[in-house]
Amino acid sequence: MIKLNRTNKPVELTIELQDKLTEEFLKTGKSVWHLDFLKKALLDLSHNKCCFCETNISEESKYLEVEHFHHKDKYKKEVLVWENLLPCCKKCNGTKKDHDTKIEPIIDPSKIDPKKHLRYWRYRIKGIDDIGKLTISVLNLNDQERLVKKRFEIGNAILEKLEQLNELIDDYINGIQTKTLRKNKIVNGTKALIKEGLPNSIYSGTTAAIILTEPEFETLKSKLISIDLWDSELINLNEELIKNGLELYK
Repeated sequence: MIKLNRTNKPVELTIELQDKLTEEFLKTGKSVWHLDFLKKALLDLSHNKCCFCETNISEESKYLEVEHFHHKDKYKKEVLVWENLLPCCKKCNGTKKDHDTKIEPIIDPSKIDPKKHLRYWRYRIKGIDDIGKLTISVLNLNDQERLVKKRFEIGNAILEKLEQLNELIDDYINGIQTKTLRKNKIVNGTKALIKEGLPNSIYSGTTAAIILTEPEFETLKSKLISIDLWDSELINLNEELIKNGLELYK
């Protein structure tokens, strides 16, 4: 889970339309929120990802569901309030069910930075306070098969990539391969890896946390700095990575 910046309400969702459709929902219970412009705006808000688990909800099996943070059955008049809507995958939406977020608050990533309440530890998410712990419980953010296993797969792939980059830079430093092609492969490979931990990538929060807590990354970074290859773009990318990733649980 990462912090989402709440965008402006879609211009198509006028006060008149909002009131009309809300009234229709109150009378009939019809799912009045299935509007193409609304779904598009929500996907743009989250970079096409579930707001909670960061899975790609443009994939057919994980398609977008309009999540009512304050549940639609309990807070019927908020059914089309833009600030109450989030993009969610089927699994997270079903897991959250009708949890009352006003009585027992959990993290709304469009309003609260998850980093203030969650930490990363051995492919699991740990709550550092009550709201963090409840968020993990309500959303089952440590689902072994669906999420923890996926984080392990991501971590393993990252470690393999970091080992490859460290081998390449060792050859470069030791004078075995000093051609521009090798140098560019190292620098561009490092940039590509870091970009996987930035907000527009799937599972970016997990990826960023793993990269930042992996000693192989610090080793690579130190080597790049020592030979003047840690350029301004890498500095900026690293800063964005730090902003996006959960800190290590202690």
